[in-house]
Amino acid sequence: MQNLNRIVKNLLVSLVLPLLVVSANAEDGHNHAPVSNFIEGKHYHRISPAVETDVQEGQVEVLELFWYGCPHCYEFEPHIKGWKDTKADYITFTRMPAVLNRGWLAHARAYYALETMGELERIHPIFFEAIHVQGRRLRDVESMARFLSQHDVDAEKFKSAYDSLYVETKINRSGQLVRQYGSSSVPTVIINGKFRTTASDAGGFENVLRVIDMLSEQELQALAVSESSEQKAE
Repeated sequence: MQNLNRIVKNLLVSLVLPLLVVSANAEDGHNHAPVSNFIEGKHYHRISPAVETDVQEGQVEVLELFWYGCPHCYEFEPHIKGWKDTKADYITFTRMPAVLNRGWLAHARAYYALETMGELERIHPIFFEAIHVQGRRLRDVESMARFLSQHDVDAEKFKSAYDSLYVETKINRSGQLVRQYGSSSVPTVIINGKFRTTASDAGGFENVLRVIDMLSEQELQALAVSESSEQKAE
């Protein structure tokens, strides 16, 4: 009888555990109710000290930290693309690959290599789809070079850019910024170097976009106040 009870318990665990894992992963997705009153410390977090941005005067920076191998980043992509196509003119949007462990380094190098070659915007969605739809194992420079050559990217130039000083500098800078942002997961969105949010924090991808818009408008107003104060001081 004890053996029978043990078998039944093991069977229940084997059936229930996968459901719990799926539920946990779904919390990072976008199937959540809209939120209208976002709260600091819950739906988004202040970065202290704030990190200086690199955008033109009068612009608000929105930065996405991501990894090509992250399924949630791939899920977020159509949401952020739709938002980017209709965003306010005062917002400068950019991406940055986060290297939260050494396994993510190859994809970050590929991102910056494609950037220096002028191929990033064209290849970015293709690279995502290759990994998450086609199941391509793009984990080293050789496999990536072979894949990119199928999409009219010069393989030898890519490999040269991959190991360039430019890419090395970008990787080091990315690592420094990720630490300053206090980010430990992707996708994470940084608003003007002052706030960060994720789907888990905001309650889904659509709420992330609402947090971005709310904080970006807030930052624009802060810029206007600052400019006004400077003019009065003169």
